[in-house]
This record gives sequence, C-alpha cells and structure tokens, in this order.
Amino acid sequence: MVSRRTLRLAGSATVALAALAGVAAAQQVPTTPNTPSISPVLSFAISLVFNLVVGGIAVAAAPGYLRRTSARVRNNPGSTLLWGLIAFIGLILASILIITLIVTIPALLVLGIVGNVIVAVVVGMAVTRSANDDNLFVPLAVGVLIISLIGLIPFLGAVVNFVLGMMGGGAMVNEFRDGR
Repeated sequence: MVSRRTLRLAGSATVALAALAGVAAAQQVPTTPNTPSISPVLSFAISLVFNLVVGGIAVAAAPGYLRRTSARVRNNPGSTLLWGLIAFIGLILASILIITLIVTIPALLVLGIVGNVIVAVVVGMAVTRSANDDNLFVPLAVGVLIISLIGLIPFLGAVVNFVLGMMGGGAMVNEFRDGR
C-alpha cells in the first residue's frame, strides 16, 4: 500500500507540472525576427571536422602526452576539473592584466620622458636665469646636460632622475587635470 505522504507528494508534483505546462503553452511567439544563427546540423559538422583535424594533429605530434593526460582525467576527474577551472580563471585574470599593461606601459614611458624634459627645462631656466625668454632650447640643452651628468652618479643619479621625472610627470597630470 502506498503511503499518504507519497500520494501527497506525487499529487503536488503533478499539479506543479501541469501549471508549468500551462504557462509554457500560453507563451506567445515573438513577432520580431530572431538574430541569424547557424543551424545545429552545420554547427555539429563544423565542430566535428575541427576537432578531428586538431585531434589528428595532436595524435600524430604527441601521442605519449595524450595517453598521459587521458589517464590523468580517468584516474582523477575531480582534480583535473578543479585545476582546469583554476587555469581558466587565472588566464582570464592574466589576460585582463596584460591588456591593462599594454595600455599603461606606453603611458608611463610618455609620462617619464616628457616629465624629464619638463624638469630639464626648469633646471636649465634656473641655471641660465632665462625664465622669461621665448627661446626654450638653451635652457633645455643646459638642463639635459646637468641632469645627464647627475645620472652618471651611481645610485644617487638614478634616484635623483626618478624624483625629477616624477615632478615633471606630476606637472603634466596637474596640467591635464586643469584642462589646459
């Protein structure tokens, strides 16, 4: 004999399924056309051919590797799934970092180089006392010479050049921030 609890559970499940079927049947067909898509048969054929070609190359080029990794999946499916997930997430994060670096490294180079030029002009103006002159080439040449000579001092020269470059870069950032 079937218990009342089982009957109640079966009855509740039947009512829920009937309600869901009614909701699904009441759905309207969309009036706007769907975006074009590849047919499932064509998608299957492309996937099949692609995997056979890549797999054939892998079998020909590295049969020992395929045997070892296949055995690893058979023997430790959970571990290989976890490491695959970690690698996938890690590669996504690494890709984001690399894309960020591709953009920021050139910006840092420009900031440092132009910042050094700005400070070289400032140093040259201070030495030649030509802050109001229209010609900036003489202060630039004098400043570059002085900064280059300071750069020859071991360790201290690198620190001084770094600080001067940051000062020039800061001036560039302030100028950009002020909209000039």
